[in-house]
Amino acid sequence: MLNNLPVGTYVAGRSPLHWLRARTKLLILAWLATLFFIAAHKQFHFGAYLMAYLLLGLALASAHVPPGYIWRRMKMLAIVLAIGAPFSLAWIPGDSVWRTFGPVVVTYDGLWFTFAFAAVFVLLYLGSVALTLTTTPVALAEGIVLLLRPVRRVGLPADEFGLMTLISLRFFPILIQETEQLIKAQMSRGADLTTGSLTARIRGMSTLLVPLVQAALRRAEGLTAALEARGYSVTGEATLLHEGRLRLLDWLTLVVVVATTGLAYWKL
Repeated sequence: MLNNLPVGTYVAGRSPLHWLRARTKLLILAWLATLFFIAAHKQFHFGAYLMAYLLLGLALASAHVPPGYIWRRMKMLAIVLAIGAPFSLAWIPGDSVWRTFGPVVVTYDGLWFTFAFAAVFVLLYLGSVALTLTTTPVALAEGIVLLLRPVRRVGLPADEFGLMTLISLRFFPILIQETEQLIKAQMSRGADLTTGSLTARIRGMSTLLVPLVQAALRRAEGLTAALEARGYSVTGEATLLHEGRLRLLDWLTLVVVVATTGLAYWKL
C-alpha cells in the first residue's frame, strides 16, 4: 500500500551521480531552483527549463533509475498540480488574454505562471529523489553541515541542523515500516482499509494514527537515551566520514551545469 509514496531511499551504486559529493549535488539543486525563479521573469523562454530537465534526465539515467519508479512516486504530485492548475490559470490577471471560458478569463501571464510554478515543483521533487537515491543519509547530513558552517558566525546551529537531517532521513523508512506493520495487523483483525467510500477509508486510516505516534515517540525516546548514554554532543570538531575535498569530477560537474543552464537562459 505504501510502495507508491514519494520516498527516495538510498540505493548503492557506482554511477557518476553516486561518485559526486553531497555538497556538489546540493549546490546544483540550489542553483537550478534559483535559475528557475529567475527565468520565471522571462516569459515564454524555455531554454533554461529544457536544459535543466535534460541534465536531470541524464543524471537519473546514469544512476539507472527506472522510469516506472519515478512515475509511481510522481502520481501524487501530478494530481496536486492538476488540481491547482485550473485555479492558477483562472486567478492570475494579465494584460493579454489567451482564451475566455464564460466568466473565466485565462491570460498569458496565468499560463506562464502556472508553467513556471509547476516546473519548479517538479524540478525540486526529481532533484530530491536523485539526491536521496544516490547519497547516503550520513553523507547528506555532512554536506549540509559543511555548507552551513560559514553561517555559524551569526548563530545558526549548522551542526544541530545536520544532525536533525540525518535523524529525519533515518527515521522516515522506519516509520514507513511501522505503518506497514500496523496496516497488516489491523487487516489481520478484520479491518478494511482499502475498500469502501472515501469517508470510510479515512476513518479506517485514522485508527492507525495513535499507535503510529506512540511508536514514533517510543523510538525517539530510545534514541535520546542512547545518545545521552554514549555522551554524544554536537560540535564542529567531529571527523567527517564521507565528505572530503571536492574532486575534479565535482568541479567539472559544477562548471558544466552552471555554464550550460546559464547559457541556455541567456541565449534561448
